[in-house]
Amino acid sequence: MTNRRLATLGVLLGIFLAAIDGTIVSTAMPTVVQSLGGLELYAWAFAAYMLFAAVSMPLYGRLADIYGRKRLFFVGAAIFVAGSALCGAAGSMPQLVAFRSLQGVGAGAMFAIPYTILGVVYPPEERGRAIGLGSTVWGISSVVGPLLGFVIVETVGWRGVFYLSVPVGLVAVVLVAISLDESTGSADRDVDFLGAAVLSVAVGALLVGLQLLETTSSWALPLIAAGIVGLGVFYAVERRATQPIVPLSMFDDTVFITTNVTGFLTSFVLFAAITYVPLYLQSVRGGAGSAALAVFPISIGWSGTSFLSGRSVNRVGEQRLATVGTVLLVLSFGAATVLWTADTALPLVIGNVFVMGVGMGMVTPPLLTAIQNHFGTAQMGVVTSSQQFFRNLGGTMGVALLGFALNLVIRNQLTTISGVSNLGQLQQRLLGSPTPPAGLATILTDGLTTVFALSVVVSVLAVGFAYYIPRERGESSASATSGD
Repeated sequence: MTNRRLATLGVLLGIFLAAIDGTIVSTAMPTVVQSLGGLELYAWAFAAYMLFAAVSMPLYGRLADIYGRKRLFFVGAAIFVAGSALCGAAGSMPQLVAFRSLQGVGAGAMFAIPYTILGVVYPPEERGRAIGLGSTVWGISSVVGPLLGFVIVETVGWRGVFYLSVPVGLVAVVLVAISLDESTGSADRDVDFLGAAVLSVAVGALLVGLQLLETTSSWALPLIAAGIVGLGVFYAVERRATQPIVPLSMFDDTVFITTNVTGFLTSFVLFAAITYVPLYLQSVRGGAGSAALAVFPISIGWSGTSFLSGRSVNRVGEQRLATVGTVLLVLSFGAATVLWTADTALPLVIGNVFVMGVGMGMVTPPLLTAIQNHFGTAQMGVVTSSQQFFRNLGGTMGVALLGFALNLVIRNQLTTISGVSNLGQLQQRLLGSPTPPAGLATILTDGLTTVFALSVVVSVLAVGFAYYIPRERGESSASATSGD
């Protein structure tokens, strides 16, 4: 018999592991660079983590439906904890990047499997509330992470930031082990490892190529082209697979398409804002701590609204909440495009980014609830991991492509600042100096308004897909049969 409360607490701790990693590690990285050197690899400590998390998610989803969500939760938590411990013991920046890659493989499970477990242990009418709790944990982690990271770095050193995951991960595993009772989801244990490998290589090449765009590396375009070709190969492989990683028939399903595309597009714009708005505030106010003025309002708006939208999704409906949320994203990015200058009042900036967070919080739980209720528990792992995969992919591509657009707009102006010619060098300059270079705020504002204008276009597309999410109630009768 499943103890739902303990199981929920265990999986929420799993979500917390993956969620807090970004903000807590970001706080510690300046100290890490001072200790290990390797400033040129600074961005790859984050990129490697997100890359391996993204490429591992689809495989975790398929394996969870075959071998059970509980087992895959244990596997993911074990890899994440091992990677975290190795990161804490790293003796050089290349080692840290390698261990962050391993940590990312574990994070791929922590991004998807906890939400899969919530979808199984809660009935359709309660899933929105449970998923809202998971999204709230993400927001709280974003707020708590920087402060917790600062305290750990100042008291026990930067290695403690990574070691923190060890006890939290162990507690999560124990709670899930003693509380979750489930049967395996599928008798067919044929796993399409070839498809998983091709997808991993294709997505990996695409994301690395996009990451290299702003550096003007000669490898960027060939890797992007290889990634696109690889996706074509993946399609051909999946057509012949008896049990594909992602059944191609799902791409004919309206709920699958609308929810995943909406998740991709909304993450595309919001994660770019989370990445680049802090640069603007640092250039206006000075000091790396000013970045929290952007992150906190977004996180508070996202987490608070996720909690509320999760509780109301069964009453209001997924389609209505997602549509209103995407409209708020259009309005908030539109306001930023028109109103932001180097002299914009701080309360206006904070209020603007808060509405961005509110819009995202209104979208996130309904999308996952809609796809889980539609496909049911038999395919819970595949569809949940697909939602998390497309969100992760959208966020990573948004940061890269909108960053590339930002870099194009400001590149010529950046040459007026000594030692700065691209965004990577600009981030390093702001990281190492409490006083931003003169004129930087104006330069960044010019670029950011272009990014915001592009974000409006992407958000309008998201409104269109959200509006066409079918209005359903309950779990699909064709897919609701399961032994869980």
